[in-house]
Amino acid sequence: MDHLLPIEHKMGRFNMSKRQLQAYILMTIILLAVVTLTILNYHSTEKFMTEKVKSELTELLHNFSDETNKFTIERVAELELIADYVAFLENDQEIIQFLNQQREKMPFFTSINFISIDGEVLTNSGSLYKMEHQESFERALLGETVFSELFPSYEDPTKLVTAVRMPVIKNDQTVGVISGVLNMGSVLGAIARDSNLPGTLYLLKENELVYTTSDINFEEKIPNGFSILKQIQENKQGTFVIDENIAHFVMYQRAGDNWTVVVDSSTVEMEKQISFIFWRNVLIVVFTILVLCGILLFIRRIELREDKMLKRDLLTHLPNRVLLEEQLNKDLNQQKYKKFTLFFINLDRFKDINERNGYQLGDRVLYEICRKIQTFVGKNELFRIGGDELVFLVPSHSDQELISIGNGLIKLMEEPIELSTFESAIVTCSIGIRKSELGDWPDLMMQDATFAVHEAKKLGGNRSVFFSQELGNQNERVRLIANHFVHALANQEYYMVYQPVYELSKKQITSYEALLRWESPIIGPVSPAEFIPLLEESDLIIPVGKWILRQVATQIKQWEEEGQSDFQVATNISVKQMMHPDFFKDVKTIIHETMVSPHQLVFEITETVAVQNSRLATQILTELNELGVQTSLDDFGTGYSSLSILKLLPIQQLKVDRSFIVEMEQDKDKSLVILQGILDIAKNLGLSTVMEGVETQEQLQLLKNMGVQKVQGYLISRPVVAELAIELRKKKWTY
Repeated sequence: MDHLLPIEHKMGRFNMSKRQLQAYILMTIILLAVVTLTILNYHSTEKFMTEKVKSELTELLHNFSDETNKFTIERVAELELIADYVAFLENDQEIIQFLNQQREKMPFFTSINFISIDGEVLTNSGSLYKMEHQESFERALLGETVFSELFPSYEDPTKLVTAVRMPVIKNDQTVGVISGVLNMGSVLGAIARDSNLPGTLYLLKENELVYTTSDINFEEKIPNGFSILKQIQENKQGTFVIDENIAHFVMYQRAGDNWTVVVDSSTVEMEKQISFIFWRNVLIVVFTILVLCGILLFIRRIELREDKMLKRDLLTHLPNRVLLEEQLNKDLNQQKYKKFTLFFINLDRFKDINERNGYQLGDRVLYEICRKIQTFVGKNELFRIGGDELVFLVPSHSDQELISIGNGLIKLMEEPIELSTFESAIVTCSIGIRKSELGDWPDLMMQDATFAVHEAKKLGGNRSVFFSQELGNQNERVRLIANHFVHALANQEYYMVYQPVYELSKKQITSYEALLRWESPIIGPVSPAEFIPLLEESDLIIPVGKWILRQVATQIKQWEEEGQSDFQVATNISVKQMMHPDFFKDVKTIIHETMVSPHQLVFEITETVAVQNSRLATQILTELNELGVQTSLDDFGTGYSSLSILKLLPIQQLKVDRSFIVEMEQDKDKSLVILQGILDIAKNLGLSTVMEGVETQEQLQLLKNMGVQKVQGYLISRPVVAELAIELRKKKWTY
């Protein structure tokens, strides 16, 4: 029965967690990759724009500076020509007319004036006023070409202008000064309008702002503007990094006589562009996170659906053992413990329905049974935990009420299941009832309930059995044996004993039966009836059986070396051992390696061998006989085909089961007739007979009168170790 609840489910949950962990790791890697690439992209774009802005600012700054220098030189050259020509004019009217003509040809000058030696200014428009800026005038009289300080324009006092002044020389004497008034802001503004200026332009003359393309003052727009202006005045050119993240720089360069061109890269468009790049990258990251979250939610949804499917039986849609484990863990929690009772239901002989009618009909029967039981248990949830195994839990009740529930279910199962108009089926069940106790755990309850079910089946099925302390002790011993027998062979815990077989005609022991015993250092002595079936079920009977054959052969050889001969040793051979493809080869190998005579070996088999595969059994027994090994049919009379297999199998000996002796004492007439018939058949077939279970002299005398050849039992000797067994041959027998 499959009742170890946690194992597969824990493995399933482990795989699920592992898959989820792998998904999280993969999503994290993708997210980190996207974030990293986005950051790198943002920084590379920002760096590119920064370098581009720097490059453009540098180029434009040089252009402005070059244009300023070029413009200044050209204006100076033009004024020199005007000064040379004015020197030859005779009166003010000619000077005014000439200056007006030049003003029209040279729109860069806001006005062109002639200043007499005594400081009177004659404009090209004919106006006359007293000159105010003496310093540049006096320097021009001394022969220099001078740019004056900034002063309000005569035509538009809101604009600051400067004047280029140089002397007018006639006959090697200075007769006046030519003054060309310039608005440098208008000039640079025209240059700025024709360019793709990435920012704001400022034109400074000494500490005065001559022109700007912005409505905001430099000191207000630029952080630490006053400090930067001071540094600009102290150096010819340079760059100030205001904020590299938004490509905000201030670059300046000296041009001409005390002219400084300053360019501020900050613009609303630039900030918008960089902000757009930043938020675009943020949006990419957010979008990636949303997509990954969506994928994770999708994976989680699949996992929840799979988890739900894992907790439901596909055929009956009942909760399965996974949910049962969860429910048991919840109910057995010490902090939230509540008393309940577990009913473990196992259908009787349901395997026969599947084999007889097919699995499709078997599934239909199972579905109907589950539906019927579900109706019976009502609100108490029913679990299907195996092929034909069901469990339901009920709250705490008295023992009498629990027995009533079990009996009601047994009675319910006796009602036929209608499969069609002409077909019906009756399926009974065995029920194990286990009441919960504080400190229980799911595995223990399921194992105990399973053991109670086994006990119900031993009693014939179609009944319920309470798990008791007595059953618990048995169950605990079964668990101990099951946990330790696996390593008994490797730990050398097995040993052999030998039970003598007494031959009546010779009045001596002529053979032995080799029997396996187990002395566990933890459990103590273990009965063969307890561990031999476990060896058969687990297939460990193959290596253990091989070990037994080698031990017996070695013991026979040792007895021969001690002077004992003319005897045989019988060994029990299991069905699985005999049907193993290497069995005959192993027998030959052991005989060859131990150098024992094959005629001293007798292999005892049960009639189950013939029932399972008579052709293969006959072939193997024949090969053993040809090798020299004799064969015996053990436990004769307990099966269903005892008489028929006597002519099928090539055997030399018949061992009659001890049950005949017990029955012979209870019902002498019939049992004596049957036993006498068996002995006569064996004699006529040329088979020697061994009678098992002889315990009294009366039994021995009766068997002797019936013609039994050999006897085995406690009257002769119990199974003993090899040293004592061989000593029994030396004893003088009187039977």
